[in-house]
Amino acid sequence: MKRNCLICGAKINVTLHGRKYVGGHYFGKFKLPLKPGKYKKVGNVRIGKIRADVVKWTGKQKEVEYWECDKCFEEAFHECWLEERTEKLFGTKCKEYESACPTCQAWFIYETIIEDTRGKL
Repeated sequence: MKRNCLICGAKINVTLHGRKYVGGHYFGKFKLPLKPGKYKKVGNVRIGKIRADVVKWTGKQKEVEYWECDKCFEEAFHECWLEERTEKLFGTKCKEYESACPTCQAWFIYETIIEDTRGKL
C-alpha cells in the first residue's frame, strides 16, 4: 500500500505481512480539526503546580494516519538523542543566554548542529 510521510510528504511503499509491516514508521491515527470550528473550554486540569484548560474542537474532524519516511524518522531520532545527551550533561536550557555560562554554550552548539543538519541527513 502507498502512504505519505506526514513530515515531508514523500511517498512511502508499505508492505503488509499479517499484522506487521515493512517500509516507513507508523504512529497511529489522530483526528485533525477542520474549519469551520473553534476550541471550546470544557474544564480545567491540574498537574502538580501547572493548571491548564481542557478544550474540545466544535467543528468537524478528519481522521489521519501518522506515517513517517525512514529519512524523517532517523533525523528526529538523532535530534532527540542529541537533545537528551545535552540536557543530561549540561542541564536544562537557561531562560536567558549568557556567553560565559557553560550550559548556554552547550545549548548554543546543540542549536547550531540542529540548524545546520536539519533536512540534510
